[in-house]
Amino acid sequence: MSDEPTTVSWKVIEPKWKVLSADGNEIGQVYLTVGDENADIFDGLAITHHGGPALLHDYTDRPRYVSADQVASIQVGVVRLTITDEESRHLPEHQAPESAEILPESASLVERIETDIEKHSGGHRTY
Repeated sequence: MSDEPTTVSWKVIEPKWKVLSADGNEIGQVYLTVGDENADIFDGLAITHHGGPALLHDYTDRPRYVSADQVASIQVGVVRLTITDEESRHLPEHQAPESAEILPESASLVERIETDIEKHSGGHRTY
């Protein structure tokens, strides 16, 4: 029997799983998995460096984007990257795709204005 952890599908990754750098340092936690489950397309991860309450992610630790090609392995509870601790400090901020924002025709004018203000103020919550 092997002592190696079992590799799992990207589809089972959950928020708050540890994220490790290639040099073995814990650099943060999974905030969000980015991809299309129906088409089985893994695009990457949004990670946070401090792992605190979600409210703080919006203001002090914006989620950072890790592309799928920077993910070395996935085990239950742990995602290991191909980049170093230092390289992880320069990851780009995660941006929600424009297609994720859907405003139903039934949305009131006030709801549409609030959404527009959130989007332009950086408080947009559609990830």
